[in-house]
Amino acid sequence: MNNLRLGSFFLFAPVLIFSVLFPVVPNHCSAQEVPTESKGADISVFGGITSLAPGFVSGRETGGTAGVNFTRYFSWPVAPSVEIRANTANGSQVEERSYLVGFRAQAGINWRYHPYADFMVGKGTIHYDHPAGGYLGDNSTVYSYGGGVDIDVTRNFQAKLDFQEQKWNIGRDASDKFNPNLITIGVAYRIPFRPNVGRR
Repeated sequence: MNNLRLGSFFLFAPVLIFSVLFPVVPNHCSAQEVPTESKGADISVFGGITSLAPGFVSGRETGGTAGVNFTRYFSWPVAPSVEIRANTANGSQVEERSYLVGFRAQAGINWRYHPYADFMVGKGTIHYDHPAGGYLGDNSTVYSYGGGVDIDVTRNFQAKLDFQEQKWNIGRDASDKFNPNLITIGVAYRIPFRPNVGRR
């Protein structure tokens, strides 16, 4: 229950902060009348089902991913974002969790398909379901990089396909370094900000 509360806070706290700093102003124009490149910024909250390969044991585990990203639009072919995300997966041998923050670059601003690449860093914890000698688990700094594509479904909802590879190091030996990978299928809800009406 404590982990659930921590995960909920981790997901929704940034949304609350950005909502206070950058309140959403209702737009009286149709969504189709405002091209994406004319927007100032938006927030996307996303989540999905994740398949994780732990990196040092065989097989894959099932879990979930949730996060939020803040995107700023300029007159560039690529839109930069700041992203926060949490991943968790539990199988028959281990449970891995990671909490990350980093940067994302999104292309295809005015397309239906929005491919992106990202790089994040954060903290990871690993818990062994069958501990040996009292060694219950460990933690590591986690580096994560990957990409994916968001696909417009409606004005504010997108389908998401995401792939990430992570680098963990829980000790000094080579065997303590491993590279989990994650495949996520999910949805994103985009909260648009007021368009930059000053631009022509």
